[in-house]
Amino acid sequence: MRKSLPLRKKLLATLIRATIATSIAAPAFVFAQSSDATLRGKATPQMQITAKNVATGLRRTTYSAADGSYTLVGLPPGTYQVDAGPGTEKTVTLTVASTATLDFAAGAAAAPPGTTTLGGVTVTATTLTEVKTSEIGTNVSLHQIQTVPQITRNFLEFADTVPGMVFNIDSNGNTSLRGGAMNNSSTNVYIDGVGQKSYVKEGGVSGQIGTQGNPFPQLAIGEYKVITSNYKAEYDQISSAAVTAETKSGTNDFHGEVFGSYTGDQYRSSTPAEKAAGKKAQSHEKEYGFSIGGPIIQDAMHFFFAYEAKNFSQPVDVTINHPESLPFLPADVRAQIGPTSLPFTEDLYFAKIDWEFSDRDRIELSSKVRKEDQNGGYGTGTAQSAGYATKNNDTRVDLRWQHSADAWFNGQWPGL
Repeated sequence: MRKSLPLRKKLLATLIRATIATSIAAPAFVFAQSSDATLRGKATPQMQITAKNVATGLRRTTYSAADGSYTLVGLPPGTYQVDAGPGTEKTVTLTVASTATLDFAAGAAAAPPGTTTLGGVTVTATTLTEVKTSEIGTNVSLHQIQTVPQITRNFLEFADTVPGMVFNIDSNGNTSLRGGAMNNSSTNVYIDGVGQKSYVKEGGVSGQIGTQGNPFPQLAIGEYKVITSNYKAEYDQISSAAVTAETKSGTNDFHGEVFGSYTGDQYRSSTPAEKAAGKKAQSHEKEYGFSIGGPIIQDAMHFFFAYEAKNFSQPVDVTINHPESLPFLPADVRAQIGPTSLPFTEDLYFAKIDWEFSDRDRIELSSKVRKEDQNGGYGTGTAQSAGYATKNNDTRVDLRWQHSADAWFNGQWPGL
């Protein structure tokens, strides 16, 4: 027994490593964090079910079982043409991290209200919603991200519209997200199934403690889901809320976006200290960026790239707690009292290539680079020479391979 104990430990460790590296899904179950969607339902027994992404040409095929049930897993959120034979074609939209149901009647499907019949083909524009789940969650769509006003360009700000979620911006412009009455560290964010948890500092999301920056370029986020209760065991390292997001991919059409904003000190009023000094501290807010995506090989390989930048210089007044001691301070210290500014710069890059080399296989290679420089720690009672400079740099590379078979699904997310 004593001799076999190390072997058991070795086998257990191997099993744990294999579980972390690989997620295997039976037709109705998905293990490991995933932002992809699942489509299931009923059709004629032993019928071929095909789903094709309208924008990218991604195609998935399976066969219904003897009882007519079928499941398609690992589908990136988007609009799909789904059919179970001639005369059954339907167009549906799948949302992030959801399991939707689509049933097909035997033979040609009867056209429900609001559909259009074209030469015997029934086309239904339907957004499927998940109803068979205990999760309590809210989807934030791309339309909301593009149209709802926001103070920052942090995509997590839209989670503030979800009941129980609080997106906070403090007096220094630093942002944070928390769920319910828990602290910020109780949340976790998953981007394309990869957790962004900070295991070193508080704040929940990696790099989101004491920063005005964004954890991810907003132009690269397609949509996301905020799960506030009854989340599945696949979401780890959380006790309040899970945010699972899907990044954008290139499509068969070239598409791009550009944005920019600027505010300078000439557009604001003087602070009391600036009025007393007779001058304004140089300050500005610049935000700009762009994204572009398109086909490398039509219906097979696509690319997407996004870049966003922030360049802030926030006005701040350096004062002393005991003004009566001012004449006794050294000249170099007195020179630091009065209006000054807090500089902050951020550069965010995201690149992604996806390749559908068969109707059963998909490979995604993506990389995120984040570079931040920020000064702080000075203001009331503290001179600029006593402040601090913070560098916040993060580089991630993720490779994901998915293989779909008739009765099972396999996905691997090895981070590089």
